Amino acid sequence: MNIQNKSVAIVILCWNDPINTFELINSIMMSSHKNFDIFLVDNNSDQVNFDNLVELLQKKKFNYKIISDNDSRINWKLKNNTINLIRSREVSNTKFAKNLGVSKGYNKGLNLALKFDYEYIVKLDCDFIISENLLSGLIETFENNKYAVAVSPKVYYFKENKKTSIIWWKGVNFTKNYFRFQKTGKGASRKVEDIGQFKGIHESEGICGCCVMLKSSVLKQTGTLDEEFFFGPEDIEHSFRLRKFGKILINLDHYAYHKVSQSLFISGWQTRIYFETIGWLTLIRKVCRKQDKIIGYIFFLLRALLHLLRLAYKRDKRPHKGFLLGIKDYFLK
Repeated sequence: MNIQNKSVAIVILCWNDPINTFELINSIMMSSHKNFDIFLVDNNSDQVNFDNLVELLQKKKFNYKIISDNDSRINWKLKNNTINLIRSREVSNTKFAKNLGVSKGYNKGLNLALKFDYEYIVKLDCDFIISENLLSGLIETFENNKYAVAVSPKVYYFKENKKTSIIWWKGVNFTKNYFRFQKTGKGASRKVEDIGQFKGIHESEGICGCCVMLKSSVLKQTGTLDEEFFFGPEDIEHSFRLRKFGKILINLDHYAYHKVSQSLFISGWQTRIYFETIGWLTLIRKVCRKQDKIIGYIFFLLRALLHLLRLAYKRDKRPHKGFLLGIKDYFLK
């Protein structure tokens, strides 16, 4: 089995974050697996940030070209470490939107990559750093487990400009009340230091939406991300569709690093909480049975009362306003 022969399309979504995006690309270029291309979707960044990203790519002399997602010239086999920079200037008509959102943004890259014959597709948020053997390790996991449809690594926190051994994500198994109460689920072990106890290949009920390798043939069958989700938790809904075709695996012998919540500093608390609230309510509607939908909606309405009380005395009112606006706009459409 020659892992290097396996072709990979790496789809990255970025927005107004040129430094972190460049650092991710730099880590990808140092990967031991070389048979890949990058589809980098710039989701309506400000011109200055887009120009800064291009300048960084030029300084490093990376092989890049700026394209559109419907570029008719893209009709050849790539697979030469090309960075295909998709410059999207579209903005969703959703309240607070400054771009297309996560699902529509990612889908621009995913749909373009699926036009070619890559065997695997990796989905990565721009605030990640990958390890040298991550790509080859995930490919090997697929090759040794033919029933696998998606494989994620364990993910460590990247804090204060340092790599840590503290777990951010290591797989998830949904509890009965997961969708009602937004709990992390069993098995996450978030913020636990890894001293060697987390190893081997395990089954997970959900993917790590910001760092996952997918089998292209399965992605064509499941479809890409549900565009009704603007921001979160589109990865959970996608996991439900993926598991109809096979198993989701987590390989704890391979890892990446996550600069957690970088988008928060760009979008702000109110906007983030607004979209997350609508996203979780949308997930309840899409995947829960009738009884759980009722309980879930009641729970969110009760939480709205709590946020209303906090709005009266909390100094930082942004997250509470975001939650209440999300509740209002979801139920009143």
